[in-house]
Parts: sequence; structure tokens; C-alpha cells
Amino acid sequence: MAEAAGLVVGAVGLTAIFTTCIDCFEYVQLGRNFGKDYQRSLLKLDIAKLRLSRWADAVDESRNQYQVSVGTPAEAEKVKETLGEIVACFADAEKVSQRFKTKSNNAIRLQVYDVDTDLEPDLRTMHDKMRDLALKRQRRSTVRQKAAWALYEKKHFDRLISDVVELVNGLVQLFPATQQRQNELVVEEVQEIRSQPALPEIEAAAKDVDSLLVYSVQRVLAAQGSHKITNNMVTGDADAQYGDQYARGAQHIGPGHIIDGNTASGKAKAQYGNRYL
Repeated sequence: MAEAAGLVVGAVGLTAIFTTCIDCFEYVQLGRNFGKDYQRSLLKLDIAKLRLSRWADAVDESRNQYQVSVGTPAEAEKVKETLGEIVACFADAEKVSQRFKTKSNNAIRLQVYDVDTDLEPDLRTMHDKMRDLALKRQRRSTVRQKAAWALYEKKHFDRLISDVVELVNGLVQLFPATQQRQNELVVEEVQEIRSQPALPEIEAAAKDVDSLLVYSVQRVLAAQGSHKITNNMVTGDADAQYGDQYARGAQHIGPGHIIDGNTASGKAKAQYGNRYL
């Protein structure tokens, strides 16, 4: 049986395809016209790669105490086909990149972000940690060198992420018996990054990419006593307080909250959060 990259499914050449899959994430650069979407888009790419590595770890019989059987020829062939489709998604995106470069005569539009210099320090730390987690699962520390290529338009990036996520969903659904192991692994991942100030950005980026990671991060944020406040609206003469209120000397004693999608209107007075008196 093939045994590398955290994948044991008994198919010749499958390990190499999986390694190529993970490497594909490393080759993508993002154009500067992504603007404010650059950092979140890069994190989405990291999260999709981490989720794929988690799935591979969960189906690895050599490290999985549950000994999930994933070695049938039909399963192996389906995995090989799906991993090949993921590689094809990146190949198609690279072709789009090359066509864009050929048609564009504007050097400014072809500028790309540099992770080393353009990513905010907190997010750079998070990016590095997620990258290291994925590589560790492959039992290696580096990827083979290959010329990078850039996606210059966000619509093409969104299509790539959407297609990859759908394919990874298919891999996860193929082995439902690994769900418990994947739940354990995502908790381990969040333990590695829970002290990082960029944790709320990971929660936002993981939406529609990795529901297990979203849930695990939300639990950590709540336990830390922080709040996630998004998509709320105040209209008219309404008075809304978002977050906790503390009397002098009062101590925080409970978890935080996720405050999402509430509307205060008219002359309403709303308190979202706890009051410590």
C-alpha cells in the first residue's frame, strides 16, 4: 500500500497525485488588484489546503486508531479521480493566468502581492502556522520548487476555491466513518493557533470553505470571552449597545457571544452582550 502524505488507500501513483495537489496551493500568487480582499483570499487558500491535509490524515490507517477501511479498489479509484480533478482546477486557473498576462499590456495590472512583505504580521504568522500544519501531515518541511503563477481577478480565484471546496467535500463524504477523527484533528489545529490575535480573521475566511474549522474557532473565541459582532443594523432613533458593560471593579465571568444579523429600529433600546454590575 502507498504510505506517504498521510494517505493510505492502496493505489499505485496515488501518493504522488496527493503531493501534487498540496503543492498546487503553494504555487498561487494573488494580483495587487485584489486590494482589500487579498489577505482574506490568501487565508481561504490556506484553509482549503489545511482541510485537504486533515482529510488525508483522517483516512491514514497507519496513524488512525479507528482503523477505517479505505483500501477497496473502487474507493481508491474515486480518490485518485477526485485528486486529479483538484489538480486540473489549478491547471485551468494557471491557463487563465497566462491568457491574462498575454492580453494585458499594463505592467501595473500584472503586479502581485508578496507574502513576505505585504501580509500583516499577525496574518503572516497565521499563514505560516497553517502551512506548517499541512506540510507536517505530509511528513515533510518544504515543497518542490516550481515557478509561481498569479491570479489577477478575484472572480477567477473565487471559482477556483469553490471548485476545490466542492471536490474536497466529495472526498470527506466518501469516508463518513472518518468524521470523528476529523473533528479531533480540527480541535488540534485550533489549539495550535488559538493564541493568535488573527483568530477572528480565520473564522471569517473559513466560512463556506471549512465548517469544522469555523465551529471550532467560534468555540475558542467564545471561551476566551470575546465577541463576534457582524451584520447588525441600527435605524431611526434606536439605541443599541454591542458588547459587555462593566460597572467599576466588575470582573468578566462568562464566555463571549456571536452577535449576528440583529436589527434595532424605531425607539428601541437594545443591549447585545452581558452587563456586569
